[in-house]
Amino acid sequence: MGFVCPSLGKPAKSEVILKKCVSGCHSAAVIESGLDLESVGTGSRLVDVSTTECPPRHRVDSVDGGTLQEKISQSSPTCGASMPPGGGLTNGEISCIIEWTRNLAAGGQE
Repeated sequence: MGFVCPSLGKPAKSEVILKKCVSGCHSAAVIESGLDLESVGTGSRLVDVSTTECPPRHRVDSVDGGTLQEKISQSSPTCGASMPPGGGLTNGEISCIIEWTRNLAAGGQE
């Protein structure tokens, strides 16, 4: 089942990441910005990994949440454009993704 977001009470990867972030952008087949969020081992591609857009900033880290957190929670992030393109995440989904990335940064399961 994977990590369940406290904010939504749902599995983060299957109920939020795969439905909102993978379609068209970050799947195993379409790896936008070099980031596959679909395949197993997502944490190893996110945590403490430099972005392709704004190196040496990390995609996810335990210090400031990384660029992923910034891109999903701000309309004008300092690194690249907000995600997903055109918006579409509820506040609950944003909270869930942040909880999931914090869990990954702490060495937790997907």
